[in-house]
Amino acid sequence: MILDNYFRRPVLYDYLISLIVGSLLYLLFYKGLIHLPNDDRSLSMTSDLANVGLTSAGFILTLLTVLITFKSSSKISKKEYTEDDSLFDLFFASDLYFMTVRILKNSIKSLILISVIGFALKLGIPKEYLKFVFFYNVFGLIIIALTLYRCLLVLTKVLKMQK
Repeated sequence: MILDNYFRRPVLYDYLISLIVGSLLYLLFYKGLIHLPNDDRSLSMTSDLANVGLTSAGFILTLLTVLITFKSSSKISKKEYTEDDSLFDLFFASDLYFMTVRILKNSIKSLILISVIGFALKLGIPKEYLKFVFFYNVFGLIIIALTLYRCLLVLTKVLKMQK
């Protein structure tokens, strides 16, 4: 299934998709087929994306903390479970739990990286390169959207287990 392949290396695929879209937009700009927004608007968008990235990382960190807290109160292990154990406890004893934690941790890292790069660009980019901030914004927006969508997919799977 496509999602299974995606979840094996989600960060790689996210960055690859973002890089391809950003490169295509740059090619369109280079050929004069699209015009870039003014520099102030691009810098404003960079700040917005950095703030959204950090805020989203905080929410995902909260979800990760809740999962780890529930895991610590779970009494069963991978080798010792019965039919009476809840599906949620079985989830904590399975490899799926560790895959979920890995996906959420990598999502947080990716969102923080996008935010830090955005703030660094805003602080240090020379005026003659400001027009290229637009391409970073597209790249960052795609990373944030794909990361949040991935976390939503993981959360949906975890919630389905509770039924």
